[in-house]
Amino acid sequence: MAEETEMKCLWLQDKTLTGDCYVQVGKEVVDFSSQYGSERSISYTASNLAGKETIYPGYGDYTQACVFRTYGRWWKLAPSAVKKFKKTPDDFCSFDFIEVSFEEKVYPTKIEVFETYNPGCIVKILACDSTAGTDVDTGKVQWVTLWSGQPQVPVKEAKIFSPPLRKVKFMTDLIRLEICQDLVDYYTELDSIRLHGVKEHSSDRLGMVQAYSSGFSHEIENGLLRTLDSPELEDVCPEDKISLALQDFKISDEDSSIPNVEEEEEIEYTENGAFNCLPGEIIQLILEFLDIPDLCNLAQTCRLLRKHCSDPLLYTELNLQPHWTQIRDSTLNSLKSTCSCELLQRLNLAWCGKGGILTNCGLNNFLPVCSNTLTYIGLACCQFVDSTTLKIVSENCPNIEEIDLSCCRKVDNVAMLLLLRFSKLKRLNLYRTMVDMHSLIAVIRSCPLLEHLNLGSCIRINCFDDVLIELGQCSKNLLTLDLWQARTLSDIGLKALAHGCPLLQELDLGWCPELRSRTSCFTTLLQECRNLRKLYLTANRTVCDGDLRAIAQYCPYMEQIDILGTREVTPDAVNRVLEKCKNLKFFDVSFCGGILDNHVTHWELQYPYIKFKKSYQS
Repeated sequence: MAEETEMKCLWLQDKTLTGDCYVQVGKEVVDFSSQYGSERSISYTASNLAGKETIYPGYGDYTQACVFRTYGRWWKLAPSAVKKFKKTPDDFCSFDFIEVSFEEKVYPTKIEVFETYNPGCIVKILACDSTAGTDVDTGKVQWVTLWSGQPQVPVKEAKIFSPPLRKVKFMTDLIRLEICQDLVDYYTELDSIRLHGVKEHSSDRLGMVQAYSSGFSHEIENGLLRTLDSPELEDVCPEDKISLALQDFKISDEDSSIPNVEEEEEIEYTENGAFNCLPGEIIQLILEFLDIPDLCNLAQTCRLLRKHCSDPLLYTELNLQPHWTQIRDSTLNSLKSTCSCELLQRLNLAWCGKGGILTNCGLNNFLPVCSNTLTYIGLACCQFVDSTTLKIVSENCPNIEEIDLSCCRKVDNVAMLLLLRFSKLKRLNLYRTMVDMHSLIAVIRSCPLLEHLNLGSCIRINCFDDVLIELGQCSKNLLTLDLWQARTLSDIGLKALAHGCPLLQELDLGWCPELRSRTSCFTTLLQECRNLRKLYLTANRTVCDGDLRAIAQYCPYMEQIDILGTREVTPDAVNRVLEKCKNLKFFDVSFCGGILDNHVTHWELQYPYIKFKKSYQS
């Protein structure tokens, strides 16, 4: 209590704010996109970000840290990688997120994040403005960016990341960090987070965000110009303002300020500038380089460009994830009425819908416009997704081939049964969902074309052997399978999979403790699945030299291998793999007792095109 009182008595030096400065550590992690650890463990889990720092100023790989599921570009190069969406803003690089609540609501003045391994991955910090209490699942909320930037090349030392924050006019007790790990060679690890803030601010702070509006003098919404220093826009950061054009974009045909395309012959060619001199095909080619908000803004300049910006060919893909803070029911309604989406094939709504601003009602209103063409829908981390959502998708979009439901915690066995209608399904991501064994088996039987399946951290599947036996019998086209943390999987299920799915190119068996090398399950897998390009055997203590020799003998196309944590592997077996697998690009030998630092140094010199990973603790 004395320590808490001392921290709260610190005075903020910024004279534009008044009152005592409160310094708080995170109370609870309320949401996140992925984590390395198990749902039933405290090692390497997202929850470790809450509470006081336990590692800092130490640097290294520690189980007490918050660690996300992936790092680097390796996952984007794997066979399971999803094709990148067109028209994704160049400055959007967030791949993971984590949200932390605090005890007291304050006006945020400073945030400190303790980075204890591979720092430099935080690219955005947001604060939640809730008008209905602290329950963000039911209240109407708005997320405002306090800071954004690009990922940095990490230095090998612990850091306290504390960027300058944009001032806001609301109190908050919920902070969100967005992460991009493209530039790190290994997992980034976070120890703790502190929020500094005050309880009161003076009235002269009403114009506190004007400095952040430079370069954005006007915005077009509903066909009218309005200045960005208006009160309703003060809490919108520059990188979010552009997405306002998505919300209620409508132009009246009677607007006299916009020239009519049919009267082009009666007006001077300068009315539309140089665009009058360009063929329509060239204009369309130019517009291909614009993202969705830019197209919505451009469409409001003249009727000629409005006509081109409404071409359905520009909207075969919609990636709304970069604009998740602005996407709501009215946004989808505007897109439906103003942007021709009848040719829409891929729709990404990942992260959208927090605080109830996007609902099943809005989705149900939008999907009929693209019912016959939509083949991909991304719903990762959408809190509103439940059985009703899947019913809406199944009734409106019979041609769905790919669906991402990762971290949709309301997806249970009842919701899964609605997937039986997707007979054309090729990709299904169920990471961290509450699916059970019986409903999953029913889906597998109804989707014989399945090629990519993610079952990582599905804790309600009580017998993975039965699931893999079914995959071996029904999913002959299976190419990639993620079984991260499949703790009930044994050699029986793995052998059934190997015999039934010879086309496998990627298999993640990380943290599957019931698999034993002495049963020859790994050797059988490698003999039967000779097209394997990625094989993760993370934390399997029984992986031995015989398994590596089998990789070298049967899998010449192997590109990524992870044998972290085994003590049974020697440098000779690793050398055999390096000699035979000419396409190898990634090899994780962290915490392998028989592999020393000097071995890795030698291999790095001999095979410079291979990225060797050997984590450590300081």
